[in-house]
Amino acid sequence: MPRYFFHISDSTSLDDAGTELLDIAAAQTAALQTSGEIIKQGSMETLWKGIPWEMKVTDGPLPEGRTLFVLRFSAIQK
Repeated sequence: MPRYFFHISDSTSLDDAGTELLDIAAAQTAALQTSGEIIKQGSMETLWKGIPWEMKVTDGPLPEGRTLFVLRFSAIQK
Protein backbone atom coordinates (compact mmCIF):
# COMPACT_ATOMS: atom_id res chain seq x y z
CA MET A 1 0.00 0.00 0.00
CA PRO A 2 1.46 3.41 -0.94
CA ARG A 3 2.45 5.95 1.72
CA TYR A 4 1.47 9.61 1.32
CA PHE A 5 3.05 12.57 3.13
CA PHE A 6 0.97 15.66 3.97
CA HIS A 7 2.87 18.94 4.42
CA ILE A 8 1.37 22.30 5.46
CA SER A 9 3.19 25.31 4.00
CA ASP A 10 3.22 27.45 7.16
CA SER A 11 3.98 24.59 9.54
CA THR A 12 7.34 24.26 11.22
CA SER A 13 7.12 20.46 11.15
CA LEU A 14 6.86 18.45 7.98
CA ASP A 15 5.22 15.04 7.72
CA ASP A 16 8.12 12.61 8.02
CA ALA A 17 6.00 9.55 8.85
CA GLY A 18 3.35 9.60 6.13
CA THR A 19 0.10 7.66 6.01
CA GLU A 20 -0.59 4.43 4.17
CA LEU A 21 -3.62 4.78 1.92
CA LEU A 22 -5.15 2.64 -0.80
CA ASP A 23 -4.50 5.04 -3.70
CA ILE A 24 -4.21 8.67 -4.75
CA ALA A 25 -8.01 9.12 -4.60
CA ALA A 26 -7.89 8.14 -0.92
CA ALA A 27 -5.01 10.60 -0.41
CA GLN A 28 -7.05 13.37 -2.04
CA THR A 29 -9.99 12.62 0.25
CA ALA A 30 -7.71 12.59 3.31
CA ALA A 31 -6.12 15.89 2.26
CA LEU A 32 -9.51 17.57 1.91
CA GLN A 33 -10.74 16.19 5.24
CA THR A 34 -7.57 17.23 7.06
CA SER A 35 -7.66 20.70 5.52
CA GLY A 36 -11.28 21.09 6.58
CA GLU A 37 -10.41 20.10 10.15
CA ILE A 38 -7.54 22.61 10.24
CA ILE A 39 -9.84 25.37 9.00
CA LYS A 40 -12.59 24.38 11.48
CA GLN A 41 -10.12 24.55 14.37
CA GLY A 42 -9.23 28.11 13.37
CA SER A 43 -5.56 27.25 13.17
CA MET A 44 -5.06 29.27 9.99
CA GLU A 45 -5.15 32.79 11.42
CA THR A 46 -2.93 34.03 8.61
CA LEU A 47 -5.53 32.94 6.06
CA TRP A 48 -7.77 35.91 6.93
CA LYS A 49 -4.79 38.25 6.75
CA GLY A 50 -4.50 37.52 3.04
CA ILE A 51 -1.64 35.05 3.43
CA PRO A 52 -2.45 31.86 1.52
CA TRP A 53 -1.40 28.43 2.74
CA GLU A 54 -1.20 25.11 1.04
CA MET A 55 -1.10 21.42 1.69
CA LYS A 56 1.41 19.58 -0.45
CA VAL A 57 1.04 15.82 -0.75
CA THR A 58 4.15 13.88 -1.71
CA ASP A 59 5.19 10.28 -2.19
CA GLY A 60 8.06 10.59 0.29
CA PRO A 61 9.42 12.88 2.98
CA LEU A 62 10.63 16.27 1.80
CA PRO A 63 12.88 17.23 0.12
CA GLU A 64 13.20 13.87 -1.66
CA GLY A 65 9.48 13.20 -2.07
CA ARG A 66 7.83 13.88 -5.40
CA THR A 67 4.83 16.25 -5.25
CA LEU A 68 1.65 14.44 -6.27
CA PHE A 69 -0.81 17.31 -5.76
CA VAL A 70 -1.25 20.59 -3.89
CA LEU A 71 -4.31 22.13 -2.25
CA ARG A 72 -4.11 25.92 -2.05
CA PHE A 73 -6.27 28.03 0.25
CA SER A 74 -6.64 31.79 0.37
CA ALA A 75 -9.18 34.25 1.68
CA ILE A 76 -9.78 37.92 1.07
CA GLN A 77 -11.75 39.92 3.59
CA LYS A 78 -13.22 43.15 2.27
